[in-house]
Amino acid sequence: METLRIETKRLQQVVDLTEKVHTIIQKRHFKEGVCSLFLPHTTAALTTGEVGEGTDEDLLEVAEKMIPKIRFRHAHDPSHAWSHMAASIFGASLHLPVNNGALCLGTWQSVLLVELDGPRERTITVTLLSSL
Repeated sequence: METLRIETKRLQQVVDLTEKVHTIIQKRHFKEGVCSLFLPHTTAALTTGEVGEGTDEDLLEVAEKMIPKIRFRHAHDPSHAWSHMAASIFGASLHLPVNNGALCLGTWQSVLLVELDGPRERTITVTLLSSL
């Protein structure tokens, strides 16, 4: 098990984690199985998607539009309650196949951290599970 620590820079941000995850796979000489990622935060999320050419901004805009403007009941801080809702919809984990020492991703697919209430330090646990 390894831990990635990512410092986000903005309130909302998409961070490409693909190379960092690939480095862990290479360092461990991991050839085949599943790479499991878990994010123990309630105002950020993990997903896969395309990066570049504005797609990160598009993803953040979609996240904002998915959550309607309601009177949030979040007692701690209603101003960031929407980020809790968006993080729950995106999800806190990914399970990605690994073959021949590489993530099995589509041509334009990347591993993404979606920061919804930054800037903050985010921690991601990476677990490599071998095929039997």
